[in-house]
Amino acid sequence: MRVTTIGASLALGTLMFAGGALADAGPFSQKQAEDGKTKFNNHCAQCHRPNLAGGTGPALTGDEFKKKWAGKPVAELRTFIHEKMPQTAPGSLGDDQIDPIVAFVLSKNGVQPGDKDLTKDSASAQFPK
Repeated sequence: MRVTTIGASLALGTLMFAGGALADAGPFSQKQAEDGKTKFNNHCAQCHRPNLAGGTGPALTGDEFKKKWAGKPVAELRTFIHEKMPQTAPGSLGDDQIDPIVAFVLSKNGVQPGDKDLTKDSASAQFPK
């Protein structure tokens, strides 16, 4: 099965794409998502709140988040975070911080973990434009 995009029920919800579900698991491991929670709390929660409900920054779950990111590659979300976040220091987070944070956000949107960690290369390869 060829994955081409993240789809509609992703609040980033349950990863879906071009008519089907994203295999059986997301592009990250459970351990990576757990690590991402700590990194999220250190770098993102001040604006997005620990529960991702939004504060001075937008919610990272729910309908608005889904509307913005559904149908787009995970690599696009990853790139956005890398280039724009945190708002007070854009581009300051390294891959070792971004990848777990993206994994955590995906997990909080109902995406089930897989057996491999998300990386810049796997995000692009798994979800090509």
